[in-house]
Amino acid sequence: MTPGPTIIRKCSTCMQSIKQPTINSGNTFGAKFWTDGKQEAPMLPDQPWLVMCPHCHAPLWIDELEELGQIEPWGDEKCDFNDAHDFIVPTLDDYFTLIANGVSDREKARYARLRAWWAGNDERRRSQVEIPMSAGETENVAAFMIMLDESDANDLVVKAEAMRELGRFEESLSLLEKSDDKNFAKAVEIIKRLSEKRDPYVRQLVFN
Repeated sequence: MTPGPTIIRKCSTCMQSIKQPTINSGNTFGAKFWTDGKQEAPMLPDQPWLVMCPHCHAPLWIDELEELGQIEPWGDEKCDFNDAHDFIVPTLDDYFTLIANGVSDREKARYARLRAWWAGNDERRRSQVEIPMSAGETENVAAFMIMLDESDANDLVVKAEAMRELGRFEESLSLLEKSDDKNFAKAVEIIKRLSEKRDPYVRQLVFN
């Protein structure tokens, strides 16, 4: 991975400085891929759109914040922006609070619901015990699923996975039958097998 400059932005709520790391290049070597669409790649870190202010904990769409300056890779962070702190990645409860308060923009609402799904599943990714979805998670995934476009090859597979995790296995299998995009063939095969086994839990995609 090759880091890019660290962008310094101003929180629109408390006006304090926030660091936004960037990358110039990366790769998926050593990455883990999951049935819910999440990718964990050490050499290609996530670049979240929605973050929490490290100073006042306000939810922020980071690209909408005023840019104060940049620090080049391996530059001196203390020269001008010593008060800048790294942003905080939202928790499941942070996403739920934002959604409950209302997100009028459809793209942002879809993003928040997807990330809430992933955040809820993060505990399952790390656990050796199968943890059922909470009522809030179930409601969120069901609402997210409605936002997906079955005519889009990616959305179709994601919707089938959402159906599977909600325990709606026959509906998941029915959707997977519509998938004919070769780019998703392996994922479809794995999700189909899990649906047939009546397995509702997020699983790692192993392509071998």
